[in-house]
Amino acid sequence: MASGLECLPTEEKKFFQTGVKKGERSFLHKPILKLKTRAEFISVRKNGSSKKSRFFIINFQYVTNSENFLGITVSKKIGKAVTRNYLKRIVRSIIRNNINLIPKGILFEVIPKKGAEKSSYHLLERDLVDTLTTLKI
Repeated sequence: MASGLECLPTEEKKFFQTGVKKGERSFLHKPILKLKTRAEFISVRKNGSSKKSRFFIINFQYVTNSENFLGITVSKKIGKAVTRNYLKRIVRSIIRNNINLIPKGILFEVIPKKGAEKSSYHLLERDLVDTLTTLKI
């Protein structure tokens, strides 16, 4: 070996930004916080109120925090896993697109009713947004 430069790795240009986190991307909205544990879901059902609409049942509880927390529960009565995951994606999309219309400081759980999987996106959106905007203590 004539010199030690041959063994050094060469520096390559990076075409993708690896340091950018999902929350820092400009085209995404503010992240929606999630209800994750069973205890959180049970607490909302036990201590909160419930409201029914044509396609959804919404269990909600007001908190002093200014953030909204979302939980989605889809029963096996709705269909197989593909159908349940489809409905969860639809509900998340509706909430993400209309987050400004929802009152602040609510923990809420959205439960789609049977028949919601056969409805169009626009009917589901109108029903869910109308129900969420009218939530009262």
